[in-house]
Amino acid sequence: MGKAPKTTSEEIEELRAAIREGHELLKDLRTAHKDLRTLQAEVVGLIDGIPAKVDARIVAAVTKGLETLGDQTKQAMEKNVEKVAREFDRLQEIFTGTDPQSRREGKASLENMLIERRDLIRLRAQGMAP
Repeated sequence: MGKAPKTTSEEIEELRAAIREGHELLKDLRTAHKDLRTLQAEVVGLIDGIPAKVDARIVAAVTKGLETLGDQTKQAMEKNVEKVAREFDRLQEIFTGTDPQSRREGKASLENMLIERRDLIRLRAQGMAP
């Protein structure tokens, strides 16, 4: 034989059970939806922060690079200024006849040679020298 037909009270009870289950599922869906919105907000917050973080890293890298370049440039300038100063000192020694080679060879200083040349030109102008 078949099943006995359900009574109205049994059908009402089954409907109530289905409605409770539907409410529980709806509650679970709302909780999941809320969790997804929270997660979405966190992701958006992370994404929104990325350009600022990238900009900060770029600024830091460029700043560091410029500092390094500045330090290297300063060192190169100091080195070259010292080199130029040494060369001027060497030229001054040659001009004044105090450089080691001029002293060793007993050469007159360039300064004295220029003075002698000037004096010779003056004497010639006055008719006193050949």
